[in-house]
Amino acid sequence: MVKKYFFEGIFMLLYTCSFAQGEADNWFFGANAGVNFSTGVPTYVAGGQINTLEGCASISDPQGGLLFYSDGKRVWDKNHVVMPNGTGLYGDDSSTSSALIVPSPNNSNIYYIFTVDEPHHEANEGPNRGLNYSVVDLTLNGGNGDVVSSEKNIHLITYNSADSDENKYKCSEKITAVKSADCNSFWVVTHFVNKYYSFKIDDTGVDTVPVVSVTPTAVSTSGYRRNSLGYVKASPEGDKLAVAHLGIGTVMGADSPGGVFLYDFDPITGIVSNELEVYNRSNGNSPYGVEFSRSGGKLYATVGGGVAGIGPSLLVQYDLTSADIVASETIVNTSNTYFSGAIQLAPNGKIYRALFNFNSNNGSYLGVINDPELIGAASNYVEQGFAVDNPATGITEASRIGLPPFIQSLFAEKVDIINNDNDPVLVTNTLSLCEGEVYTLTAENITNATYTWTLDGNALSGTSYELAGINTAGTYLVEVNPNNGDCPFFGEAIVSVFPLPII
Repeated sequence: MVKKYFFEGIFMLLYTCSFAQGEADNWFFGANAGVNFSTGVPTYVAGGQINTLEGCASISDPQGGLLFYSDGKRVWDKNHVVMPNGTGLYGDDSSTSSALIVPSPNNSNIYYIFTVDEPHHEANEGPNRGLNYSVVDLTLNGGNGDVVSSEKNIHLITYNSADSDENKYKCSEKITAVKSADCNSFWVVTHFVNKYYSFKIDDTGVDTVPVVSVTPTAVSTSGYRRNSLGYVKASPEGDKLAVAHLGIGTVMGADSPGGVFLYDFDPITGIVSNELEVYNRSNGNSPYGVEFSRSGGKLYATVGGGVAGIGPSLLVQYDLTSADIVASETIVNTSNTYFSGAIQLAPNGKIYRALFNFNSNNGSYLGVINDPELIGAASNYVEQGFAVDNPATGITEASRIGLPPFIQSLFAEKVDIINNDNDPVLVTNTLSLCEGEVYTLTAENITNATYTWTLDGNALSGTSYELAGINTAGTYLVEVNPNNGDCPFFGEAIVSVFPLPII
């Protein structure tokens, strides 16, 4: 029988009925590093307790308030205190994606932490735990949350238990999540050997029987642990999947070149298909990070030089709208200083890159792709784009090589309600007003649609497709429910109001 976790009651549907989508506003990663994106511009966040080389995960409420974060082994609450039952999870801080947090679709107080262990190839390194999930209930511990003891480290099968090697390693270090096409559930996807495993999370819990897709390329367990490293990401619209295999070798513990692969993903069925190797292993290098632009039209990858991945690193771009995706490859940046590192799309539409120098133990910055929808150099990559340190003390809270993954659907394009999309370079969700100036935000006028407007997460009285007379600074969002079977979608405007100049 399929084991599921069931919660009774009627609750707010977190993603189909939420009004802010600030769940990805807070990032905790590396050595005590913290960043907040609630204003669209990244700002330093103090107090982070995480100290991890790679894997990490964070989650906030729809208004952007921090809820908790994890390195896959421990869980810290919003006050940066380890939850009373928040230790002993089966992730590993040296696993590429040791943790990923997914909400319950029908209960805003319940979250699932999916953890992926590092698949050790030496017997003295401990057991291999594979993929597991644990339940966090935010009503426990005085409202700060706790891991439910009876729903902790629940194992998910992502291997052939009759195969001794697969049974030994159990899973790779790759995991991603995306909203399903029914709007009311999610897919959590992982990869192992030549299969993708898609687990569905709906209003009854986690379906422990995955949808399995077989791929032409097999990443053999004989090349573990190196073969297990690298990220997998879904596109924000949920129609594509990309994976970086650091190595595709056949010698245990040995270095080997790897590749980047692109797939179609069906958000209705969870099926992965149509493999395309975009960065070929014949290049002799080792890919690590992958990420899509917000529109899904561009794919980026970070690649470490040589079979060990420790040579000059590359930031590579592919144009997924091109008739020849492989030939569209553009090297955006070459670095002799930093490891390839994770890349992660942020709520402001920019892509951030974890930067770390293993020789000097320095991780003072995040790289930033400022315009990821544009081709090549026009994407405006700045290597030292954001300083990861405490501006009050100057103490560095260092980046390492990992960044927190999120449900990729959080970053899907929001419709333009400012009506400045005549300029493709202009950031369409920001609006500057002078004191006394008023403006009308306008969403698409859809017959029978329902419009819900908020300002900084607080409900506004307007129910029309237009919101007239705005003159207050803040983040305006509109949820548009077409009421025709399609998923609700969002529009966003970040408004600043400036004083009139003194003449």
